[in-house]
Amino acid sequence: MSSRDPNTSSANKPLIDIEELLLAAGPQTFQKGFMLFQQNKVSNVKLQGNTATATVKGTSSYHVKVTMQPELHCQCTCPAAEYMSVCKHAVAVGLSLNQPRAEVEDELSDEQVLRRYFSEKSAPELVELLLKSIESDEQQMQNWLLKAKLSQSDISLAALKKLVTKALPARDIWGWNEVSRYFSVAEKQIDSLWNAMENLPIESQWQLTEHVLMRLNKVLERIDDSGGFRFGIEGQINVKMPELFDQLNWPAEKKAQWLFEHLYQREYNVFPDINDNFTVTGEVEACLLKKCRSALEEMAGELNTGKDRTDITWRMRVYAQPLLNAARAANNWREEERLLAMQAHQCRDYLALVQLCLDHQEELDAEDWLLRAKKVATQYEQKNCANMDIRVKIALGETAQAWKLGWQLFENARSFRAFQALQELHDELGQPEPELLNKVEQLFANPRNQHQRDAQCEFYLSIGKPDAAKQCVKEGLISIELLLKVADAIVATDPSESLAIYLRMTRKMLENSDNKIYQRVCDLLLHLQKQLKHQQHPLGDFEAAVGELAMEFRRKRNFTALINKLFPHHF
Repeated sequence: MSSRDPNTSSANKPLIDIEELLLAAGPQTFQKGFMLFQQNKVSNVKLQGNTATATVKGTSSYHVKVTMQPELHCQCTCPAAEYMSVCKHAVAVGLSLNQPRAEVEDELSDEQVLRRYFSEKSAPELVELLLKSIESDEQQMQNWLLKAKLSQSDISLAALKKLVTKALPARDIWGWNEVSRYFSVAEKQIDSLWNAMENLPIESQWQLTEHVLMRLNKVLERIDDSGGFRFGIEGQINVKMPELFDQLNWPAEKKAQWLFEHLYQREYNVFPDINDNFTVTGEVEACLLKKCRSALEEMAGELNTGKDRTDITWRMRVYAQPLLNAARAANNWREEERLLAMQAHQCRDYLALVQLCLDHQEELDAEDWLLRAKKVATQYEQKNCANMDIRVKIALGETAQAWKLGWQLFENARSFRAFQALQELHDELGQPEPELLNKVEQLFANPRNQHQRDAQCEFYLSIGKPDAAKQCVKEGLISIELLLKVADAIVATDPSESLAIYLRMTRKMLENSDNKIYQRVCDLLLHLQKQLKHQQHPLGDFEAAVGELAMEFRRKRNFTALINKLFPHHF
């Protein structure tokens, strides 16, 4: 493509061939770009060789790059550029490039211009420039003030605590963007404080970290941080506190007491989890385990007193965790069983005990715990109990009963996932049913709903019967994901039917107008094209179908633009 006029003098020669730009963008996009150009929405135009960059103000500010040689090529950060070769923002930049060259800044970037400007100023002038720049921006003023104060080598703990309060000011903030800005600024300031406190004694560092934690909880009482913007500061605290705790010169009893008091705490919304974040060993661990064991036994006695059982068992789980960790580290599974049994009251608790006993070849104990699980199981949990019952029966050598129970579960579910579980069990038990596939096929026959039809279709695909799966498609609706599997499975033997299925899917998808859907449709078509080429099938029918699809949905301009870009030889 030619993008320069050879008959124009070098000084005023247009950089962009307007006719070429119009042809690449199309009339409507060109008109929109022309409006942006007329409204002076293009700024920061820079030219380096055959490449120009600029910023265009549209719904947001978009960055555009235009390459003029060897052929016109445009890039933009706007959403439309994902499927358009030339968007309206690129048109606006192209038109801007044909202004007199004096209006286009050559070579120097913004940073280079500023560096040259600042380098010509004296130190006092730079100080004045900076002060004037930040005096109208309270947040910038606070940032620089913090840097100045932290530069003092003798800054005290009390002074640092005051800076924490300034970094996390108490405000009523509910808007998403405002909360994001608040914590973005605060996190940078807290980062500076972490660096500054390294010169303090460990005890003072610990107190400052606690103060940051308390202050964060305080401000969260008035800030709606449902977006989780505090997580940066919270993560810093979760790292700092355990590190400093290990370095504290406290007696083992004092450390253990602090850990114990904060194992189960409801006072703060944000607090490092003791079990997850702190590593406890030696004498401190021994003291902590003693306290947890005493608390656990006391709470176990409360279970039959009429108090809120849910709250008691939740607290028991928290205090039992250090004891469980210690038991597992010592390979003392009987102690682990005892601790789990103390807090067990739901079906899942007893099933965990079943699995623990099975893991240690204590099948009879597992059977006892399973009976308890069945007594408290809900209707939904009965299935989990049945699956565990199969494992217990296999461990006891009762394989016939295990298979019978497995088949009952499959009969009740009639899903493909249930078939997969049955097949795994069948292989595990030495394939006790020689007619398994025939029996499953009979059970899947005459599906009553889409769920069962999907299961039947996926069953046929899994056992290598694509023609039977194709018949499922013809007889009723199945899910789009499964349609794809069927189409891909038959593309080698029946490319026409595979193409028909793809068209059926894409037409259904194109009932909605969405750029992501357009891209998904084109991805599917590219996938089918690749499959057809791989099987060495002629592409005539496919190309005609793509053309028909583009014509049928020609009112969806973004879709047709994408089709034209990805399948340019089909029209």
